[in-house]
Amino acid sequence: MVNSYSLFPIPYFPRTLFNYHNLCRITIYLASLFSLILIIFSILLSDCNSVQAATISENQNYLTIKILEERLDNLVKQEGVNTIDLSKYIIDFTPQANNFRNQFYQQIKTKISRTQEPIALDLSDTIIQGDFNFSQLGIATTLAEGALSSLITPTEQEQIKQYYPLSARVNQPIKTISVFRGILKLERTIFTATADFADSLFLQPVLATDTNFQQLAKFSNSIFGQTVDLSAANFNLDVNFDFSHFFQPTKFNLAQFQGVANFSNSNFEQSVEFKEAIFGQLTDFSRSVFWQPANFTKTIWRDRLLFSKSKFLDSVIFTNATFEKNIVLRDVYVGSTINFQDVNLLNRVDFSNAFFTNTANINVAGLAFDSAEAKIIGEIGTIGNLLVVDRYQGNETVLRNLVRNFRSLEQIADANQIEYQREKLILQQLSDRLIKLSWQRIFSITFISQVLNWLSLSLLLLLGNYGTNVNLVFNVGLVAIAFFSLLFWLIDRYRPGISQPIIPNRYETICMVGSYLTLTVLGIINIFITTDKPYLTLACLAIVLIPIPISLLLRLYWQGRYHKLLNLTYFVQDGSFRQFRLLLGRLPIMPLFPFCRDRYQPILWSKRWNWLNYYDFSLNNILKFGFNDIRLRDEHMPGIIATLVWYQWCLGVLYIILLLWTLSRTIPGLNLLIYF
Repeated sequence: MVNSYSLFPIPYFPRTLFNYHNLCRITIYLASLFSLILIIFSILLSDCNSVQAATISENQNYLTIKILEERLDNLVKQEGVNTIDLSKYIIDFTPQANNFRNQFYQQIKTKISRTQEPIALDLSDTIIQGDFNFSQLGIATTLAEGALSSLITPTEQEQIKQYYPLSARVNQPIKTISVFRGILKLERTIFTATADFADSLFLQPVLATDTNFQQLAKFSNSIFGQTVDLSAANFNLDVNFDFSHFFQPTKFNLAQFQGVANFSNSNFEQSVEFKEAIFGQLTDFSRSVFWQPANFTKTIWRDRLLFSKSKFLDSVIFTNATFEKNIVLRDVYVGSTINFQDVNLLNRVDFSNAFFTNTANINVAGLAFDSAEAKIIGEIGTIGNLLVVDRYQGNETVLRNLVRNFRSLEQIADANQIEYQREKLILQQLSDRLIKLSWQRIFSITFISQVLNWLSLSLLLLLGNYGTNVNLVFNVGLVAIAFFSLLFWLIDRYRPGISQPIIPNRYETICMVGSYLTLTVLGIINIFITTDKPYLTLACLAIVLIPIPISLLLRLYWQGRYHKLLNLTYFVQDGSFRQFRLLLGRLPIMPLFPFCRDRYQPILWSKRWNWLNYYDFSLNNILKFGFNDIRLRDEHMPGIIATLVWYQWCLGVLYIILLLWTLSRTIPGLNLLIYF
C-alpha cells in the first residue's frame, strides 16, 4: 500500500506549533499587525488632508484689519479702474467679530466716499460669514431736491436725478438711500447669512455671477443705474427685489431661486434675461413693468408664477419653458408678443381681464398640454383671437388641444376661432403645395381632392370664416339677396324691345334702386367690420354673383324677347295665405298639378309696393322663407330667366347649409348637441 503522504509531501513543522495556544497567539499577532498597518495608513492620509487644508487656508485666509488697511492703501488696477481687492478671503461678520465688522464698514466707506473718482470693490471668491449690510458701505443721502449729500459729485448728482427724478417727488415721502459709486464685483462670492442690499443706489455695474446666497437676500427698493449680472447665482432661501428699478440690461441666466422670489413692483427699463433659470417656489412679478424684451427661455417654474397687473411693453419670451403650477396674468397690459412656443404646460394659465394692444398676440406654436389640469383661461370671445400659430405642420396636436381646452370651458367662440385659424393654416399649406407644382401637373390633378379641398375651403373661409362668423354669413346673404332682387326686377319690369314697351315709373325705380344701394352698402360695410380679409371676401362674392347672371342678362337684352304673354309678369304668388312661411322643401317654379296652379296669380304691377315682391322672391330662393310664396311661372318662359332663377336657387341651397352649419357652431345649445 502506497503511502499517500509520499505523493504530496508537505513541509515539516513541529507538532508543538499547531497546538491551540500557539494558534491563538498567532491570530492575535496577525490582528495586531493589521491594526498597526491601518493606523499608519490613517496617519499618512490625515497628513495629506492636513497638507491640502493648509493649501486651502493659504489661498483662503481670514481678512484682518491689517490686511484690510494694506489693501485700502494699495489699490490695484482692474480693467483700468482703481479697485479695492478683497477677493479670496474669509470675512467674519459674526457677532463675535463685532469690532472688525465696524472697522470694515467704516474704513471702506471712508475710502470710497473721500475719493472723487469711482473705486471698485472686488469681493470675488470670498466667503462672508455672518450678516452683511451693504448699505453701510455707501453714502447715505436724502432723495429730495437740494438735500443730496455733499460727498456726491455734481456729475453723480445729475446721474441720480436721471435715475430718480427729485422734482417729481414733491408730494411724496422723503426717502433716504445709500449711494454706492463704484463697480461691485461679487463673482463666486458666498454669503453664509443674510445679505442685505436694500435701499441702495448702484451708480456702476454690479457683477455677481456664480454668487451663492445661502440665506435671505434683500435687494428691496434698490436702484441699479448700470448693468446687473447675476447669472448662475444661487439663492438658497428667499430673495426680495420688490420695488427695485433696473435702468440697464439685467441678467439672471442660469440662476437658481430655491426660495420665494419676490420681484413685485419692479421696473425693468432695458432688457432682462432669466434664460435657463430655475424657480423652486413662488415667484412674484406682480405690478412690475417691462419696457424692453424679457427673456425667460428654458426656465423651469416649480411653483406659482404671478404677473398680476404687470405691464409688458415689449415681447416676453417663454420658449421651451416648463410650468408645473399656475401662471397668473390677470389684468396685465401686453403691448407685443408673448412667446409660449414649445412650452410644457402642466397647469393653468390665467389671462383674465388682460388688455392686449392691436399688435399683441400669444405665440403657442409647439405648446404641450402635459397634464389634465393644463388649461388656458381668458376673456370669452377674446382670448381665442390672440392665440396664434405660424404653421399647421407640427402644430396639429396644439390646435386640437386648444379647441378641446375652450370647449371644456364652454367658450364656444374661442374654440371656433382656433378652428378658423387651423383651417387658414391648412389652406396656406395647400396653396403652397399647389404653387410648387408645374402647370402640367396642376392640369392633371384638376379632378382629385387637393384642388377641390382648396376651392371648398377657400369659400368656407371667405364667406363665413369656416362657420365661426354668423354676422359675416348674414351680410354675404344680404348682398346676394339685394343683387338678385334688383336683377329680377329689371328683367320683369324693363322690356323696351317690344311693340308696347314696359318701363317702370319713377317712384318704383327710385324705391328699387335706392333700397338696393342701401342694402348693398350696409352689407359691404359690415363685411369690412366682421372679417379680417374683406377684400378677398368681396372678390369671392363678386365671382359667385356677377359673371354668370350678368352674362345671361346681357344675352337676354341682346337677343330680345319674342314669346306670348309679354304683357304679364314672369312671377306669380300664392295668395291663399299672407304670413311668414318656411319654404325649405319647395322649388322656385309654380306646381304642375291643375288644382294647385289655380292658387297662383301674377303679381300686381299696379301697386306702389310691387317692388317688394322681388325682394320676397329673392328671400324665398336664398333663405327659403318669405311673406308670400312667390314663384316663377312656367308658361311661355324664356330659358335665360329660368336659368337665372335656378342658379339663385342652387346658391340658396348652399347658402342655407352654410348658415345652418354656422348657427350650429356658434349657438351654444346647438353646438352642444353636435359636439357632445
